Amino acid sequence: MQSPVTVKSMKAAQMTAIGSPLEFADVEVPIPGPGEVLVKMDVCGLCHTDLHYWKGDHPLPRNLPVTLGHEGIGTVVGAGDGVTRVHAGDTVGLGFVYGTCGFCRECLTGYETHCESIQSTGVHIDGCLAEYAVLREDWTTPIPKELNIADAAPLLCAGVAAYSAVRKACLEPGELAVVFGAGGLGTYALQIAKSYGARVCVVDVAEEKLALARELGADHAIDARDEPVAQISELGGADAAFNFAPVAASWRQMVDSARARARLVLISLPNDQLCFEAGEIIDRGLRIMGSADGTRQELRQLMQLARTGQVRSVVETVPFSDVNSAFDRLNNAQVKGRLVIDMRS
Repeated sequence: MQSPVTVKSMKAAQMTAIGSPLEFADVEVPIPGPGEVLVKMDVCGLCHTDLHYWKGDHPLPRNLPVTLGHEGIGTVVGAGDGVTRVHAGDTVGLGFVYGTCGFCRECLTGYETHCESIQSTGVHIDGCLAEYAVLREDWTTPIPKELNIADAAPLLCAGVAAYSAVRKACLEPGELAVVFGAGGLGTYALQIAKSYGARVCVVDVAEEKLALARELGADHAIDARDEPVAQISELGGADAAFNFAPVAASWRQMVDSARARARLVLISLPNDQLCFEAGEIIDRGLRIMGSADGTRQELRQLMQLARTGQVRSVVETVPFSDVNSAFDRLNNAQVKGRLVIDMRS
């Protein structure tokens, strides 16, 4: 299948300077290379990782301008040489990982997102905040027909990051999982933890987010300013805890509320250093691990959970023309759930 697209230019929202509004530009439609497919974009979720690059918190490995966006869904409209498993008309997702080496120890043992040669969509190559984007056939995610594409888009990064983190915690039925931060990732994590049969406690400072957590099935919802450690301890202590709130205070609460042999999973990136005494980790046998993004297999598993209704997204769609106001709202924490850009409007 070669690319039948006859248009030569497309609209893209490009980052041209750190912290400045994205600029709409007419750029060339990308040409899919060997093993790549060309996708006409329909929707693209906004992720805090986009925000970190936009603000300059993470340095980009290439010169500006750059097209951000890595929670994209669209229709395959063309392909380069060697593509055999993806066909024109397929609805596919583009996640954060564009590709890995495929040969290192991490790739060969199921930990591909830790590949040292990893390349990312919207970082190393232009992303999904454009009318067209390319991705490697090997990294396409099939989107079940039963899913609304706006609901499915955030699963490609936020959802799978939460799913992978919960999987690493090896939850058992009846254990207490404590989710610090009830934003987009936190609300996914609580639903996934419930699917494992765990009791789930959510900690946040925003009452509307705690209310949403209760609606999504949280067994307990605690205001982070109201002695959460004491309340979690009264519940028996955390068997597993996840930091989806990018503040150092949640780390201290995770350690102090953990019961013996608890698993502490770090996902969010607070700016401050995280400290602990060796004894408080050793004496209780705590396990601390990091988790970033998720594998291709985890993405497929998560899509099936969403297809069967075990995981649902809370999204608000925003027209492509309003992408800058969406960035501002995300930057100012004025979002309930996830923002999804409708590239068709």
